[in-house]
Amino acid sequence: MNPSLSAWVRPPSKNFARALSKHPEKSSIDFQKAIRQHMVYCEILKSFGLALEVLEPLDAFPDSVFIEDNAVMLEGRAIICSMKESTRQEEINFLAKSFRSHIPIVQLQAPVFIDGGDVLQTKDTVFVGQSQRTNPEAVAALQSLTSKSIVPVQVKQGLHLKTSVSLLRENLLVINPSNVDTKPFGEFEWIEVEEEEAYAANCLAIGDSIILPSGFPKLEQRIKAQGFSTLPAEMSEFQKADGGVTCLSLLMET
Repeated sequence: MNPSLSAWVRPPSKNFARALSKHPEKSSIDFQKAIRQHMVYCEILKSFGLALEVLEPLDAFPDSVFIEDNAVMLEGRAIICSMKESTRQEEINFLAKSFRSHIPIVQLQAPVFIDGGDVLQTKDTVFVGQSQRTNPEAVAALQSLTSKSIVPVQVKQGLHLKTSVSLLRENLLVINPSNVDTKPFGEFEWIEVEEEEAYAANCLAIGDSIILPSGFPKLEQRIKAQGFSTLPAEMSEFQKADGGVTCLSLLMET
C-alpha cells in the first residue's frame, strides 16, 4: 500500500482504434475490450493503495489514453511535454489544466520535443531516450530543470526508451539490449528480455510488486526470482496501439 502516491489515468477515447501505431494487428483493435482492460489496470493500481485520478476521455485524441507521454514528474513539478506528433500536440493542454491545482507545472515548447515514455528516472539520474519522438534539445531542457544528471540514450528500435527498459529497483533493470544502447546502464544489473518476450520489457514497479503484460512467463519467472511479486495484466489492445503498461498512468507523489 502506498498512500503517498496517486495514479492519474485517462480511459481510451471512442476513437482509440485510430491511435498512431505500426503494429501489424492495429486494424483489429477492439475498443470495448480496451475499455475492459483499462478498467482492470485501474483496479490493480487501486489494489496498491494508490489514489486514482480518472480524467475524462478525449475523443479528439486517439492516443490520449497513453497519458505517461504527456508529462514528466521531476522534483515536485510536472514538466509538461512538447510532443512532436501533430495529432498529440494539444493533449498536453488538457492535462496541464487538470494538474494546475495539484502540482507546480513547467511547460516545454518547441524546438524541444519529448514524450514521457522516453524518460527513465533513477535516484540520481534521468535517462532520456533519443528516439523518433524525443530530440537532443529535450536533454538540455531537462538538465536546466534538475540537479540530477541527465543522460541521453540512443533508441535503436522501438517507440520509446521505456519500450525496452524498465526500472525494477534502484540497481536493477529489465532491458531489451537489441533495442537500445546499453552503455549508459553499465552500473546496473539487469534482467535481459528474450526477443520473443520483448513487449514485456515495459513493466511498472510499485514497491516490490511488478505489473507486467500477461502471457510472458519466462520474464515473469525471472522477475519473481529476484524477490518480486508479479501482477500480469491483459494488454493486447494497447499492444496493438504501440503502448505498454507504464504508458497508461502517471504516478504523482501526494
